[in-house]
Amino acid sequence: MMQKQEFLELFEAAILAAKTAARGGDGKNNKNSPSPAVSRCVDAMIRLREAPESLACELVIDRRYPQIGKSHGLFMEHKNPRIQSEAKVLYSLWLKYLYATGKKQNPRPRDQGQSRPVVNKKKKLVEEEMISTTTGDCNRDKVREILAKALSKVAVEMKEGVVSCDSWSVAASVESAMFERLGSFEGTQKAKYRSILFNMGDSRNPDLRRKVLLGEISGERLVTMEKEEMASNKIQMEIQNIKERVRVRDENRVKSMMTFQSDMMIMT
Repeated sequence: MMQKQEFLELFEAAILAAKTAARGGDGKNNKNSPSPAVSRCVDAMIRLREAPESLACELVIDRRYPQIGKSHGLFMEHKNPRIQSEAKVLYSLWLKYLYATGKKQNPRPRDQGQSRPVVNKKKKLVEEEMISTTTGDCNRDKVREILAKALSKVAVEMKEGVVSCDSWSVAASVESAMFERLGSFEGTQKAKYRSILFNMGDSRNPDLRRKVLLGEISGERLVTMEKEEMASNKIQMEIQNIKERVRVRDENRVKSMMTFQSDMMIMT
């Protein structure tokens, strides 16, 4: 059975190999002959999937090993598709473990006239500790806090499937991408920041939060999305319906004009 030291060594090996592959440091990467660094990274992550559930949960949320959460972006947004794909499988597995652990620690209470849900104090403490890690910039820290709170809603919104107990690390990764692309939260970029934060926190837009949490939408992709792309599925359908009605109206208008012109030519 895998022990803590082996787990940490494998994770460090995966990080080092991913960084080497990103730099192209030990050979070219193509479909027929992937670089040794890519193979080392993928092999390490495959072995990490064999870690016992209890060990994975313990280390993923342990602040003494911040590299596990901070490396989320390195793997999920890696330019190599094999590393990206294996990272999604690995992090999804760990999130499922955390979800299952949370359900065991916080079973749904029977209906005994109690209207307030039982609070998972351990999970709440973990997220508060994560939020206490700051960048030193008050604006950036506020953005991270808002994103983390939005991502933590997934735990309530998803009845089954993956729920993240590490919303802070994902929020930090997304905010870093926003800061790199948009700069500081000021001037003309305020509107873009507010648009992203609004859509991430919108109670009618759970799909966006879920996709960002699971890495289906990376921080870099989120920053480049238009308002319509970030909108909820319902709003997107409404926009499509409006566009379709406008298209039909314009087509009918053109047909009417052509019919009128044809009638005028006949009369003349």
